[in-house]
Amino acid sequence: MYVSLIPLIICLSCLGCITYVFLRYGRYLARMKEIEFEVDIDSSYEPSISIIIPTYNEELVIEDKLKNTLSLSHPSHKLQIIVIDSASSDRTAEIAKSFSSVEVIRQDKRLGKAIALSEAFDHVTGEVVVITDADSALKKDVLRKALPYLADPNVGAITGRQILVDPASRTEQSYRNIFDMLRFAESKMASTPIFNGPFMAFKREVLEPPPPDSIADDTEMAMKVIRRGYRALYVQDAVFYEHAPSTRRSQIKQKERRAQGIVQTFWRNRDMLYNKKYGVFGTTIFPAEFMMHVISPFLLLTSLFTFLVSLALGPLLTLVVLAILALVTLPLAFRIYAEIQSHVEEKKSDFGGFMLTFLSFVQLQFTILMSAIKLMIFGTQHKWEQISETRVEFKI
Repeated sequence: MYVSLIPLIICLSCLGCITYVFLRYGRYLARMKEIEFEVDIDSSYEPSISIIIPTYNEELVIEDKLKNTLSLSHPSHKLQIIVIDSASSDRTAEIAKSFSSVEVIRQDKRLGKAIALSEAFDHVTGEVVVITDADSALKKDVLRKALPYLADPNVGAITGRQILVDPASRTEQSYRNIFDMLRFAESKMASTPIFNGPFMAFKREVLEPPPPDSIADDTEMAMKVIRRGYRALYVQDAVFYEHAPSTRRSQIKQKERRAQGIVQTFWRNRDMLYNKKYGVFGTTIFPAEFMMHVISPFLLLTSLFTFLVSLALGPLLTLVVLAILALVTLPLAFRIYAEIQSHVEEKKSDFGGFMLTFLSFVQLQFTILMSAIKLMIFGTQHKWEQISETRVEFKI
């Protein structure tokens, strides 16, 4: 019976490592969220801007997107709008061309978003380059909220806060609130490696195209900015809106694509781990994010396998030990979760919400795991594919 203790110890060690990193880092960042932003903000900073909108078969949303972009609070004579169309087979380019102030670049072949962005970069004239997705809507004041941070000579790029407009996506939004808290706190410490593709702004002089095989072009570009010694920040007042996928299949597809992209980018930049050249980002932020997105999914798989082995060798002992540990650790974990949640939302945390968040993170870990395995076996598989149910009118 005691033979089962060996795999059980391995199982608990893996779970303990994952739990420790997630809760400790989350708690640390939740507290960091309350400190002052050490950025030289200049509200009068009003540079010329080039806005790039990559498209592929976006005829359902491109007109509203361009109207939304043209309505942004920024002098029109300082605004360049570029639609880079990746060989759409519908009326996307035709609709975009009907806007006289919009430049349309058509690619003959569908080569992927990274290559499309690279081509668009050759046409920008603005001091700041904004990249935004066709299926998102930007809040009217998003530029006024974001640009002051780019006035700081040490800041190279910023991203904004996503708000899901679908009533059915409250659970997802709760998870996103914690995700955004992490990005905000990391930005206050130094930089965040994870950007939101629907709204990103870069100083033109630090802008570098993502690798052609890039899946998460947003995170790739943020990492390039950090490599060059600039800060990449999350600005919570720079708001954009998106629809969440309405079907379970599309939700999984979206998360898998995103997870695979982050794993690819983090692995590509693993030389930055514990690298003092990058300051707090290299010694604290990136190692923690690398652990959560690359290492912990494999630890979770190891813990599951060793648990099953332990259960087969000594079911009674395994279940008793796990039950005792659960009784001891769950209240502590909930208390830390409640502390983190108090920095994210004003409402009081409940145990049901804690369990839903826990299950969401477990699901995310397995999604990352499967994405990493597919990436290792098959390489880059995700083309620039849209999720059709998010191509609907915004009512905001």
